[in-house]
Amino acid sequence: MKKYFFLITLFALSISYGQFASTSYVTLNDGMEKAYLELEKVWSEYHKEAVKNGDKSSWAIWKVDPTGYEDKIEKSRVPSFMIVETYESKEQMDQEAEKYNTEGFKRIQSIIKRRLKGKMSSSKINRILSKKVDKERRIYHHEVLAATPFTGGGLKPGDKLVITPMQQLEDDYEKYETEFFQKVFADNVMKGNHRWWGFTKIFNRSDNALTFNTHAAWNLPIEGKELEFPDDFASQKVFELTGKARKNYNPTSYELVMVVD
Repeated sequence: MKKYFFLITLFALSISYGQFASTSYVTLNDGMEKAYLELEKVWSEYHKEAVKNGDKSSWAIWKVDPTGYEDKIEKSRVPSFMIVETYESKEQMDQEAEKYNTEGFKRIQSIIKRRLKGKMSSSKINRILSKKVDKERRIYHHEVLAATPFTGGGLKPGDKLVITPMQQLEDDYEKYETEFFQKVFADNVMKGNHRWWGFTKIFNRSDNALTFNTHAAWNLPIEGKELEFPDDFASQKVFELTGKARKNYNPTSYELVMVVD
């Protein structure tokens, strides 16, 4: 009975995270990291309200390890931070995006000022929100195609995330991830070797975004734990076929800085 309850709890955790996600990669102007984090701290007040009202599932800021971009982009465009926002549906994501027009931004400002009333002056909020801290933002929209249960409690600053970009080469590629690797990683999660694994498909991106990546594998590792992979004949054949169906790029590591969920 305890095992059955545990499995139900894991399943509930696995679907509590959004089925769609937006990732924004932020390249800062020189010397602007402190100002950027101050800006996002102010913006977090709006995201708290949005999550509370059910307009999105979560919002998080991750610091990028730049070494993961050595094979992907010129040094001047390497992002400093990644913003991840998750949603229950594409419609919810689209509705949230519409709020960032001129009129919508005025409403967002009023929400921030209301929440920070007595803590920060209106003039200081305006000054922080108007400061130009970044020189480029590249945006990708993801659909979650598969994921394991989410374990280890909620996300907290300091948590590590690893994302591996993939390029689809064959039509049946997604099946290898959703029908085989999802089970392999779920087994590792159940054994306590891993916190979470997810597989997403990029279905839209900004005009300035990189174009080599069609999918991504997301991993929340557990320090000191090693993943276990099956070594039977059939599994080895699947590994071989998967290698032909997609191209892997070097993974990038991230450290959580802020989260609202």
